[in-house]
Amino acid sequence: MSVYLPAKRPFSVTLTFWGVFFFGVWNVSKAVLLIQSRDLLVTGGIQPDPLWLAVFALVWAGLFGGVAWLLQQRRPFTQYTIPLLLLLYGLYTIGLRLIFSPLPFAANGGLLITLFFAAAVFLSFLGLRRATSRYYFQEEIRD
Repeated sequence: MSVYLPAKRPFSVTLTFWGVFFFGVWNVSKAVLLIQSRDLLVTGGIQPDPLWLAVFALVWAGLFGGVAWLLQQRRPFTQYTIPLLLLLYGLYTIGLRLIFSPLPFAANGGLLITLFFAAAVFLSFLGLRRATSRYYFQEEIRD
């Protein structure tokens, strides 16, 4: 016999949820800002085109919003998807700085950003894979 027991969300999962949610909000606001100031940025010679940056920011916002919703729905695969998505977003951000910035990577805040994304990936993986968090993703407890 199996009984459905709604588990209270652990604090580490709640922190991960809000972190992913705010990454989505950050990218939406980034896209709005890039679209509003596109004319100024184009005349300044910003590369890549701010319209493309805005489109990619909206794609990232959709991905982060979708994965936050899936985490809210207790989908077990989000335990691996969220750290992977944060890793890919970190590589995307660092790659843009490496390729398009005229400054050296260290002068551009590259080390700080690298450490931030490494910590975000590590802590999200740890927070979602803790022994106390695993029961949250189980919908049924079997006898």
